[in-house]
Amino acid sequence: MTGSLDHDGYTILTGLLEREAVDQLLRDLERLRTTPAEERPAGERAEAGTRHLHRLDERSEVVASLLDHPALTSVVHTHLGSSVAASQVSARTPQPGFGGQRLHTDDVARSPGQAPTTLTAIVALCAIDDRNGGTRVIPGSHRRPDLQRRAGGLEHHPDEFVVRLDAGDALVFDGHLLHSGTPNASDADRPALQIVWRIERGEGVR
Repeated sequence: MTGSLDHDGYTILTGLLEREAVDQLLRDLERLRTTPAEERPAGERAEAGTRHLHRLDERSEVVASLLDHPALTSVVHTHLGSSVAASQVSARTPQPGFGGQRLHTDDVARSPGQAPTTLTAIVALCAIDDRNGGTRVIPGSHRRPDLQRRAGGLEHHPDEFVVRLDAGDALVFDGHLLHSGTPNASDADRPALQIVWRIERGEGVR
């Protein structure tokens, strides 16, 4: 299911990163994971059950180039306008047994008729499915303020499903879409990039 960003709240960009770039980025993440604690950005947790690495646009040439990829920038500019820049560029790597989350949104509930203000991309660095901690989404929930207001308190929804991605694919979704990580039930780490674009309240949209 590829999805429509406007109607379903998400879309999939296949092959956004080539295999060579994925492999180089995995090497970058391993290098950064072993960086001494005093040299890491504030709040970075490289050894927790779900590892987090921040500010990757400043620490990886692959990521810096990815932010200018035409397929990605086209989606971002169409949805949020051409002046928005990425506000968060990180990696999230659930280790076996970790990564489960409650359904949530990346922005506050969206009023009817309100233009979107947040967009998130998850770029897979390995094959991702319902076994190793894929992202579950509720299609159309970005158009449902009643569901969005239940963010954090909703365990399951009958319309939810886990998005499957190959290494190099990207799941791009509206920040008002209800979604969550699922537990990594495999025996290997599940690395992915997470990029967020956000228009601050009061700024012009589109």
